[in-house]
Amino acid sequence: MEKYFKKEALACFASVKPSASKKTLSSVSQDLFELVQAFKDNDEIAAMHTYRQLKRVLAEQCKLTASEAGVEVTVKPPKEVTANSLQNPSDPDAGYSGHKGQGYQVQLMETYRRTDSSADKAKDLKLITYVKVAPANALDTDALIPALKSTKKRGLIPKEVLADSLYGSDENTQAAKAIGVELISPAIGKTAEDALSLTDFEFAKTGEITRCPAGQTPLTTNHKKNRYTTAFNKECCSACANSTKCPVKEGAKACYLRYSEKQLRLAKRRQAETKPEFRVRYRYRAGIEASMSYYDRKTGVKRLRVRGLPAVRYCATLKATGVNIFRATAVRAAEICLNLAPEGKISAFSNIILIFKEQIGRFLNQMQQIFGQLHADYKFELKIPT
Repeated sequence: MEKYFKKEALACFASVKPSASKKTLSSVSQDLFELVQAFKDNDEIAAMHTYRQLKRVLAEQCKLTASEAGVEVTVKPPKEVTANSLQNPSDPDAGYSGHKGQGYQVQLMETYRRTDSSADKAKDLKLITYVKVAPANALDTDALIPALKSTKKRGLIPKEVLADSLYGSDENTQAAKAIGVELISPAIGKTAEDALSLTDFEFAKTGEITRCPAGQTPLTTNHKKNRYTTAFNKECCSACANSTKCPVKEGAKACYLRYSEKQLRLAKRRQAETKPEFRVRYRYRAGIEASMSYYDRKTGVKRLRVRGLPAVRYCATLKATGVNIFRATAVRAAEICLNLAPEGKISAFSNIILIFKEQIGRFLNQMQQIFGQLHADYKFELKIPT
């Protein structure tokens, strides 16, 4: 116990040389195991929060191997430690992400409107309609459908959602469609550059292939349940220059290409992504990146002074509400300025008056603070002699 209670105790954790880290971790993990074993039968200590954390660290970070000499304790390699393992004893709810680091993540959804007019942009009110706080290891794929269900319950469900590719799985696309929302997102997953895929084929509206990348039409197409089987001429496929990189496989009587309805939907989505119409619609998705940056710069949400998921969720939600208030105020001010000017344009004279009014207001506010402080620092008392 002495090495953990003396002044040099921090050397066991914070001041370890890289060359001695492996030896130190082995010693600490062995002490951890012995401490857990020593009090496992003590009901009072076993019920303590700190003891349960010790057991959690032992299970998540260490590997126990039985041997003739007893139980051998070894530290797990970093790749074997899960992302939801304990990151901080004082914040057990925090998770880990290789991209985001330790802590929590915030999922936001905001409204948007397609507009190109400068006057419409000034009056365009974008509001955050959904806030979700989760540990950093939570998957983005699982965040979309709960967001749509929450907005639907509150009467704020959108007609379409622009999302990153991590949110745009086929399962999410189908689930959003069932709710009545169109999910616009790039299809995740790519094919090697030197290989052909189902995306390179031409399809009919019913899902059957009408032409291969080399221009060959299929002999037959069968559709059973959710599977398609397309047959091509064997001689033509053998002589094709793309035979080595084509997904069509040679069979006994013909060459066949088999695909599911899910693969068909993904192929059609990838084909649509190459068209200008998709790029025009999807370009508004970049606006959420600016909103996340503003959310942090304006409220400091990345530097919260609280711990635990409930407290972090509470603060993040209030800060998002503050962002909505700032935005609504800015839009209201823009509407007032536009209404003051003829034909929706602010004259130079009106603009000067507004700037002058703002400067005078700041000056009067500073004077009030200065004289208010003087009044608080100096108190005068009038005494009348009797």
